[in-house]
Amino acid sequence: GKDMSLRVLGQGEVIGEMSLFDREVRSATVRAKGKSRLLTIDKATFLSRVHEDPTVAFHIVKTMAKRIRELSDELARLRSGD
Repeated sequence: GKDMSLRVLGQGEVIGEMSLFDREVRSATVRAKGKSRLLTIDKATFLSRVHEDPTVAFHIVKTMAKRIRELSDELARLRSGD
């Protein structure tokens, strides 16, 4: 029930990518620390873009894999008591 910072993202990073693949409730809220410029994309536009350039999907999957690995490492660290 309290706010907690999970990470700070920088220029060019992706947020909200999970919503392109499922319809689940968001697992986090994003807040900008300063001036920000965001690009939003809906699922249909994303799929169209992936059809034109499959490397777009690879970039998203690579980002998600990196974040899963970081969360797994953090969970292992917390379980070991470090």
